[in-house]
Amino acid sequence: MTALPYLVMFALLAIFVGVSMRNRRRQIAEELVRVSRIDVGTDVMTTSGLYGTVVGRNDDGTVILSIAPGVEVKWALAALRDADSLSDTYRQGISSADNDSAGGGTSLDA
Repeated sequence: MTALPYLVMFALLAIFVGVSMRNRRRQIAEELVRVSRIDVGTDVMTTSGLYGTVVGRNDDGTVILSIAPGVEVKWALAALRDADSLSDTYRQGISSADNDSAGGGTSLDA
């Protein structure tokens, strides 16, 4: 009878580990789907809030972003979110960034 508490604890531990592994596998699958949607021509926002368009994709998990006419930077895919996965607040930032790069600019009133 003294083994019963150990069996209960072992069963709870096994359930906890199983749930954790399932959640981690789900997160990995979602990340793979998200990364696969980012391709050349995709409008993205970086995790730091920089907007750009993917102009090149490398085999090492990085992309080349065009952030302004003639300005291209290299970013890790893990640091990008495509426009479709963003909330409406951040999508407006992408559309205004497109207008700025088209010569619309922003006005700063003193």
